[in-house]
Amino acid sequence: MSVMLIIDGVKYKLWTPKDEEKDFHPMIKEHSKEIFGENSIYFDIKHKLRSKSGIATIPDAYVISLSKPYTWYIIENELSSHQVYDHIVPQVSKFVGNIDELETQTEIRDILDKEVDQDRVLKAYVEKMIGQDIFRFLTELVSKPPKIVLVIDDITPEIDRANKSLRKLANTEIVEFKTFVRENAPSVHAHLFEPLYKPEVRKPEVPESQVKPIEPLIISREELSTLKDGMVVICPSKPDGVNFLLRHEAWGFVRIRKRPQYFALYISHPESRVSYFGEVKEVLEPKDPESPISEEEARNYKEFKEGKKIIVLKPESLKKLDKGIPKGTLKRGRLQGLKYTTLGKFTNARTLDDL
Repeated sequence: MSVMLIIDGVKYKLWTPKDEEKDFHPMIKEHSKEIFGENSIYFDIKHKLRSKSGIATIPDAYVISLSKPYTWYIIENELSSHQVYDHIVPQVSKFVGNIDELETQTEIRDILDKEVDQDRVLKAYVEKMIGQDIFRFLTELVSKPPKIVLVIDDITPEIDRANKSLRKLANTEIVEFKTFVRENAPSVHAHLFEPLYKPEVRKPEVPESQVKPIEPLIISREELSTLKDGMVVICPSKPDGVNFLLRHEAWGFVRIRKRPQYFALYISHPESRVSYFGEVKEVLEPKDPESPISEEEARNYKEFKEGKKIIVLKPESLKKLDKGIPKGTLKRGRLQGLKYTTLGKFTNARTLDDL
């Protein structure tokens, strides 16, 4: 069956590479960031790996993704015209057997470290992205199981059959990478494939003054008794800090090492009581891609300092307490620093003195 692609009235015909090494591999390398993500690095290294038992394998390439969670890939580029099933399944079996050995992990770590170290621009980029020693980063990364990726020009019934076997062996993905050439201009290509990452959707910049805060439900502390007991961190705030909490469903910026299950906010004078409660989703640094506040935005707050983190709440878990917990005998009507307690104590406390 003939397949044609038309872009703005220009016809492109499906083209199958004839030479895997000369035609197919370079295209995968060229478009690796579109396949694996903008923050990925494609290492076009063909290095023989040999296990203790003497089993040798030669991956086509390695990829590391510097977007969290950090991931690394072993790449096998193939043309469907080859005997894929007989070749790929045994090859992946060898990868899986070899990669569990510490000697193999060390060898891969050293290969990647050497490649990064000899390129000053690449080295500076990696250091900026990971914020730690590269050698240590690679050591930790390759100690984790890789994702094995088969990039192929066409997913045939034979490939589907191979894929079922591959998934039993390891964490594998198959990327169908089709190429079309422009009619009367065969050097102009168009490619069709499904990326292995989710492209970042940038939300339009909206001034904070125009962001409408959420309106949390008002509940009593008795209603919290249905939740599973756990650690509650109580953070102090001035009255104007509530806007930050309501807009972002998060609290920053705090020095915190523990991972609490719950969050509460104490509002100083004139309220002088704990007035808000929420369930903690995660504790992140502003530079984390999952942070609801970018590092650039975080630096605009006077409370921001390097090392301080953001407590991110579960969506729609933030509630306002109908009565709250008054300060008790606290001096100057203000809680000093973070305070930890249990949900049971929090639910039954008459004042902060009971915590």
